[in-house]
Amino acid sequence: MPDAIIELDLSVPWEPPERPGPAVARRRRGWRRALLGVVVLGIAAVLPGGADHRPGLEPLWTAEFQVLAFDTAGGRILVHRYRTAGADPLIEALDARTGRVLWQRAGAADESYVAFTGRSAIAQVERADTGGAFQGWVAGFDAATGAQRWQRERARFAGLAGDIVVVQELAWPGEEDKFDTSYGNPDDPAVALPRVPHHERYLGLDERTGTPRWTAELAPGTESWLDYAPYPRLRGLRELDRDGALRVRDPAGGDVTGRFRLDFAGVVSRHQAGLPGQELVLPAGRGGTQVFDLASGRRLWTWAGESPAWNGPVPCLRVHYCVFGDGGTDVLDAATGAVLWRAPGYSALLGDTGDRLVMFRPAAALDQPDDVAAFPAGRGGGVAWERRGWFLANGPFEAPGTAAFVWRPAGTTDAIVGRLDPGDGSVHVIGRAPDFYGTPQCSATADRVVCLAIGVLYVWRLR
Repeated sequence: MPDAIIELDLSVPWEPPERPGPAVARRRRGWRRALLGVVVLGIAAVLPGGADHRPGLEPLWTAEFQVLAFDTAGGRILVHRYRTAGADPLIEALDARTGRVLWQRAGAADESYVAFTGRSAIAQVERADTGGAFQGWVAGFDAATGAQRWQRERARFAGLAGDIVVVQELAWPGEEDKFDTSYGNPDDPAVALPRVPHHERYLGLDERTGTPRWTAELAPGTESWLDYAPYPRLRGLRELDRDGALRVRDPAGGDVTGRFRLDFAGVVSRHQAGLPGQELVLPAGRGGTQVFDLASGRRLWTWAGESPAWNGPVPCLRVHYCVFGDGGTDVLDAATGAVLWRAPGYSALLGDTGDRLVMFRPAAALDQPDDVAAFPAGRGGGVAWERRGWFLANGPFEAPGTAAFVWRPAGTTDAIVGRLDPGDGSVHVIGRAPDFYGTPQCSATADRVVCLAIGVLYVWRLR
């Protein structure tokens, strides 16, 4: 059972506090001298009636050495640490229970960790020569020791499939990988631009050694799509050519597991898996997204809704499609494309539990939306619950399962951190953070919750 569930009182407004002055900052947080130019993001919010000062909500430990980014897996926290201006960052693996440094290595300014598991840490380096040609690489490190195991030159990380690291290798450096502007103005959001035809090569590398297990080469004009479940885990690699030939490839073994022929001929801007037995194709130009039946190859219907062209239907709620537009979300009938119901204003998806959509209203020009609601599949747009007064923790880090991390200010500088239950909208309190500024990123591993807020890492017990 959770330690606490906070119910919201909408009567007390809150405004973000002023940042501490230089003298106070030197005494309280010496590292903030490098961040005095950072503007604290804040939008009008509401607080529960009283701040939660219960014992046991304090962080188990904190790291105040200017963390730039982090990820979690296998009871470890992988952090990029800022050192001095102009110097490359330091990469450290910390024990999530104690904060003890397990290993460290010198990083690079153009290096980022794109995947972190209990076994491996996969790093991507984005680098180009003076002529703009890609010169980066993908490297694999041992998660327990930090030792580098392998490095693949001129490659970009695509995803993980079991113990296979899938990369896209830039084997044809003379070819351009850019959009073809002959189909329209690139600044016109209603135009779907294709890429200039070029070769593609995908490799499945052994996670421990970097040895290729399989190779797939795509001819110019064939458009690939990676099916994540969720990122960085891959379910499949789908390849569609201009004659409507679709191949589905197993990312773990590289084998083609399905071949289909769609009643389609033309230049493809994008395609992806639809609901089971269907494929979504966005042709170049202004025609909109087309939905195809895989068994017969015939086109079922076309969505030519509001711009931008990329806002086409995606599978949702097990048997429907959703379109997340600027003005709200449309839920479509999978057989006809007819709009079944609409959620006005809610245009960003927080989670899809299968029987309900958990969405929020994006705050204009800000990164801290505080209006979250759940829409059950069978209620025709009716709201199951709505929660206000809690900000979403942004960034790519997610809670276990379908829950989301949220936070709210408490007092002048502190914050309460919790988990939002998508079932009933209740917030289960995790902890209280002192001197909390900016928009946090949160993640969880084993029995620990980790949040990063303007360089400080806070760690609590997962409740």
